[in-house]
Amino acid sequence: MQKNCLRITILKGGWSSEREISLKSAEFVANELTKLGHSVYELDIIKKDLRYLTDNLYNSNPDYVVNILHGCGGEDGVIQGVLEVFGVPYNSSGVLSSAIAFHKSICKNIVHVAGVNVIGGFGIRSDEIKNINIHRRLEISYPFVVKPAENGSSIGVFLISNDFDLANLKGLDWVFGKDVIVEHYIYGREFSVLVVDERVVGAVEILPKNQFYDYGSKYEENGSIHLCDFEIELDTRNKMYEMAETAFVACHCKGMARVDFKFDGRDIYFLEINTQPGMTASSLVPDIARFNHIRIDSILANNLSKSPIHE
Repeated sequence: MQKNCLRITILKGGWSSEREISLKSAEFVANELTKLGHSVYELDIIKKDLRYLTDNLYNSNPDYVVNILHGCGGEDGVIQGVLEVFGVPYNSSGVLSSAIAFHKSICKNIVHVAGVNVIGGFGIRSDEIKNINIHRRLEISYPFVVKPAENGSSIGVFLISNDFDLANLKGLDWVFGKDVIVEHYIYGREFSVLVVDERVVGAVEILPKNQFYDYGSKYEENGSIHLCDFEIELDTRNKMYEMAETAFVACHCKGMARVDFKFDGRDIYFLEINTQPGMTASSLVPDIARFNHIRIDSILANNLSKSPIHE
């Protein structure tokens, strides 16, 4: 093994609705880490079983754990708590920050208090979806977005543009968690900013094939175009980067996180912060890393690589 290279166990799969994305992310990450000289062991969390997890962790004897689990159990503080007890360093955010960032409503409230501009809306329980009134509270009008407070990969996100969409939503058997967010839909450009150790290291503009950056736009072939050399006024760029760093700190994040924004031509709006973003070959973070000549092992883990963050 090369100098400064480690035994790394990658946690992948899991039991959430994002299992398949986790497996694809882990495949890409394992290949990249192996090319950099690290010794990689992939552990598929095929069942919700603590003994299975800990026995395999001990058997793999890692210097470092890279968690590539997505969704419930993987990025909400649950697996982070297990790894804290296990006692081996692991990537990205800890228990508290993972839980905060994963619950979009709580995260939104925290970053708003910190001074970050957020999209207007309100939270409801899933059993209230059938009673959504477009004139309720904040005078929500078409189009608006309804999405789970705790989910990822745009699973369960619905753009409601008219009465027909709303009727279909109300007739849906909601299976995406008990907490739901209803918020205005912001027309405009969408950006994703990569923050590492409290500092922005790059960003990308997303041009989705669909009306918004949904599951298909994220993971289907040619689903979207990623522009890392996008043009935007310097003041707007600086404001977005400042908000990304503020959100990162406000949520007590560590290591790496991706912060997403919409820009309507006048104002920048915070969408969410993702402490376990997708890491497939077509995902945003690898694109940002490649464009900015950043090593994957440097952004995946807190001080995993002994080399500087840039090659």
